[in-house]
Amino acid sequence: MPNTLHKEASPYLKNLSEQPVHWQPWGKQVLDQAKKENKPLLISIGYSSCHWCKQMSLENYEDSYIASIMNRHFICIKIDREERPDLDLLYMEASRMFNQSAGWPLHAFCLPDGSPFWCGTYFPKEDNGQGIAPWPQVLMRIAEHYKHKPEELIENGRNALANLTHSNHAQLSDPREWSVGLLLEGGKALIESHDDAHGGFTPAPKFPSSMKMDFLFALSESSAVRKNQGFSEKIDICLTKTLNSMASRGLFDHINGGFFRYCLDREWNSPHFEKMLSDNALLLSTFSRSWRKYQNPQDRKVIELTLQWIDNEMGTEQEGYACSLSAEINGVEGGYYLWTHKELSEALGPKGADLAISKWNPFTQGSDPLFLPRSFSSEDISADQEAEMLSLLQESRSQLDKPTKDEKRSCAQHALLAKAWVDAGVALANESLIHKAYNLLMWMDSVFKHPDGSVSSIRYPDQSTSPFAFLEDYAYWVEAILTIGAVSEIYKFGKLQSWITKAESLLLRTVEKFKDPALPGFFSCPNDFENSGPTRKKSWYDHAMPSGNSSLIRCFHTLGQMGTNQEKWNAEYHEALAAYPKLAKGSPDGIGHALCNLTEAAVGVVSIHGPMDGLQKVSHEMTKLSYRPVFFQEEETYSLKINQQKIEVADPSAKGIISLVWD
Repeated sequence: MPNTLHKEASPYLKNLSEQPVHWQPWGKQVLDQAKKENKPLLISIGYSSCHWCKQMSLENYEDSYIASIMNRHFICIKIDREERPDLDLLYMEASRMFNQSAGWPLHAFCLPDGSPFWCGTYFPKEDNGQGIAPWPQVLMRIAEHYKHKPEELIENGRNALANLTHSNHAQLSDPREWSVGLLLEGGKALIESHDDAHGGFTPAPKFPSSMKMDFLFALSESSAVRKNQGFSEKIDICLTKTLNSMASRGLFDHINGGFFRYCLDREWNSPHFEKMLSDNALLLSTFSRSWRKYQNPQDRKVIELTLQWIDNEMGTEQEGYACSLSAEINGVEGGYYLWTHKELSEALGPKGADLAISKWNPFTQGSDPLFLPRSFSSEDISADQEAEMLSLLQESRSQLDKPTKDEKRSCAQHALLAKAWVDAGVALANESLIHKAYNLLMWMDSVFKHPDGSVSSIRYPDQSTSPFAFLEDYAYWVEAILTIGAVSEIYKFGKLQSWITKAESLLLRTVEKFKDPALPGFFSCPNDFENSGPTRKKSWYDHAMPSGNSSLIRCFHTLGQMGTNQEKWNAEYHEALAAYPKLAKGSPDGIGHALCNLTEAAVGVVSIHGPMDGLQKVSHEMTKLSYRPVFFQEEETYSLKINQQKIEVADPSAKGIISLVWD
């Protein structure tokens, strides 16, 4: 007999509807039930492509005995983290507060009102010798504790909730404490954390860290860094080493394109194989910055292969793109991407297979090891030979069943993708990518936006949409609008002013729905949201995607220079600064997107006005120069502003204008 999840639109939740656990979705009714029955909540948060979510589900939730323990002692709630990022943010922070690992599947044990008293992630069915308590044991311990000493857990829950609420504003200070020197200090701290041997900014496991790299790219354009050759070279070393490791080793799918979620090892050789639309959109933007700055052919190859993968595997700009691709096929993680010697021989011939195996370390050991394709060095084979080998592997693998997709359409992720297409289009001087971004933004208008200006976060496979949206849906969308608006007149996709008006309209709605009326910052869920968690959170730190508050920094500052209500947007920008002096000093590695946007604000938003033929020449030359936020607007005579400061244009040639901005 199905549980109540069969009524849900989320593919992730619907797929769990036949489990013996009495799962219910989050809502007032289920909280009222928990209070009435005086049972603790067991909240499980995951997503479709998560390998360990599936492993936990298979081992534990499918087991009728374990399910009976869960049903007897708890009210069980299942949450799709992409559907409810506000609850994911709340309970992820709670897990860290309890000194537990933070990841998915995420489990929060809560009082009936949702206040967490303990959290954890993956638990095996039985003791596997890795020091992780078996799930049935965890369940019984907590059930017994709640039954016999509930006052201790009630105190834990109340204290945790108070701390979660307090952390919304714990780092706030006077905006006047902000100084651009904090950006330099943050950059130095990030450089010191860099793994100079293998790239990346953390020990294993290693994540792509696109927001951190974007910050370093932005910082390298500041006059303070450009005048400091040693500092500038250190940034270049960090960026080129990390990007090369990510692009040439196991994180990147060299056959089909696209990046996997993260790698388990320091050397970037052993990925977890799920692919996320959001990760790949963010990395497209980062590699576009890298191509413009370094002109490394590998960066261009990565961009083009990732674009190809998105179109081949994930959807179209007329119908939208899936959220993610599963890590496994037929229950085997990485089964679509790993090769036996026999499979390589069948695809490449014996000599080709032997060459590949001699260069690729085995991904698994044993009598029949598996291999994960990666780049060859130029000394091994020519670029044309490598391309031919990878093409043969792609053709061979296309005969297999493909990993399943989560066919939800996410507003926030589509906004990231639209921005990425513009970034890649400008970097590669490829107008078709700008056109794709335009089409996608028009599709988003038709799907996610309502006549009253409000937004839906998700469109489900049944074509229904969620009745609410979150801060990131709005903030990323405004960023995407401003990004295409900057070059819209160059590529003939409307006047800049029309995009500015559109961005301001959506940003006004954002302020109305999410702003804290008492203290700086914006909540993750709307002010009138009736289905929120036990406290509303503000997102200050980047996680898998950038912080919504960090994204708003770019929106406020850009419109403070380019908008029709500059006084309002500048006031919002300066108020937002109150969050960042302490964060920049204490946790610069956690706020890369904020530091990137603050750096670009300090370096300056550029607006170039003039005849179209001249603007197009500047735009063409710009593709070979480091990223700067530049807005083009057609006028009869040339003029140039950087953060509203007029710069005299003595030489109106492309070379002359470029020298004023980049030299």
